[in-house]
Amino acid sequence: MEKNLYKIFNNADQSLQIDEKRKNDTLLFLQKKVNEKQIRLINNKKQILWNQLRYMDKSVFMLHILIFVIMLPVMTFMKQNGNEIKDIIITNVILSGLMGTFSIIEISRVFFSGIAELSESCYFNVRQIVAFYMFISGVINITLLSIGIIFVSYSWKIELLRIGLYILVPFVFTECCCLGVLLTEAGRKNSYLLVIAGIFVIVFHLILSSSLELYNAAALFIWLISFTAGLIILVLQIKILFSGIKEGEIICMN
Repeated sequence: MEKNLYKIFNNADQSLQIDEKRKNDTLLFLQKKVNEKQIRLINNKKQILWNQLRYMDKSVFMLHILIFVIMLPVMTFMKQNGNEIKDIIITNVILSGLMGTFSIIEISRVFFSGIAELSESCYFNVRQIVAFYMFISGVINITLLSIGIIFVSYSWKIELLRIGLYILVPFVFTECCCLGVLLTEAGRKNSYLLVIAGIFVIVFHLILSSSLELYNAAALFIWLISFTAGLIILVLQIKILFSGIKEGEIICMN
């Protein structure tokens, strides 16, 4: 069948008469237009970075700032009200969990539109966009969480390492759970699944916070192991995400 089609097209091509004069005139015209065309470099790194900042969706990043604006007055009020450490832990578990959820939602918005494949085939690079969102989100999260950790440590006279782990472990595990959902096809198409996953992890850590024995200095080693394990899982998930984007598996599903 393929040989017959090739033969038909080949015979049709041979019957066509090419006007050499018009061919040469067209080539000269195209060459003239090419020489007149101004070539603009659009792959300048600074320009790409500026375009990412300019056109990125900033709504979710604003939620980070809003959480921080709420967090400091709430913790200041709790300090003045004489709340115990258990109350501040519960509050920070909720806030850090929300920040972890929002961080993954920022990344997942690249896929929610359902045109990730179109983005990759045109001007934008999906891996670059995801990496950029992760970088900006990481800077914001580290800054806000560090300020919160230092504030709580100073106000409630708790060791910096202890309160840091109490706040960072829920944040890291929320990101792991939400990113795990994002790695599934259903998770890349439905933002509600990410929200549900984030709420699940927050509720789980709220249940843990009811046991004060887990927040003693003796349990610090367990928290350190949990934080290290969470970071390893998160790094592996990020590697899987970028590998899936590079191979086209994740992009073609959108």
